[in-house]
Amino acid sequence: MFNKYISVPIIPVAVIETEEEIRNIADLCLEFLPAIELTMRTDYGYKALEILAKDYPTLPRAAATVLNTEQADRILDLGTNIIISPGFQPCLLEHAKKKNYHYIPGAVTAAEIEQCLSFGHKHIKFFPASVFGGVDWLKAMAPVYSHIGIKFMPLGGVKLENVKEYLSEKNVFACGGSWLCPRSLLEKRDWKELRKRFSEASDILKSL
Repeated sequence: MFNKYISVPIIPVAVIETEEEIRNIADLCLEFLPAIELTMRTDYGYKALEILAKDYPTLPRAAATVLNTEQADRILDLGTNIIISPGFQPCLLEHAKKKNYHYIPGAVTAAEIEQCLSFGHKHIKFFPASVFGGVDWLKAMAPVYSHIGIKFMPLGGVKLENVKEYLSEKNVFACGGSWLCPRSLLEKRDWKELRKRFSEASDILKSL
């Protein structure tokens, strides 16, 4: 499941509040971008993981915005074993090694990257990408770490207009697509606009 997840170049990122939302987004993912990252910022996020595990078992899924080991254990109990953090915490690196799940930590400094590497993590979240230099940051890190296989997932400021530029960097394995299904559109239940955005992102991948 992890290899399938990291092979999708644009991963939809969503904050979920209702069953209608998760089912519509999951269907769009299966049609256009076969992976999903659910942020654990709402209580319903955990219910959404249950729905995905039961009704969409072939859709690679990750739980994100995980800030402590208690959250990680709850997520693992719900059948999701890809966990992502926005930042860097040594305790979560240790927990992932102990529990043997797939973990993508966040890092923006050389010190953080190398601590992730010391625990065997070579897939790292770069957040918020636009604040810390965006593509220029990736270019600066490439000659230092690419030869040992470290790759990044930029999120934060990534959008339709610049995602292709991010994906052109060889040390990027995927981009987080939070623009695909923002809360503003979900609250309006604007499924037509969501479908348009997913389709546009899919078309970009076909052009790479």
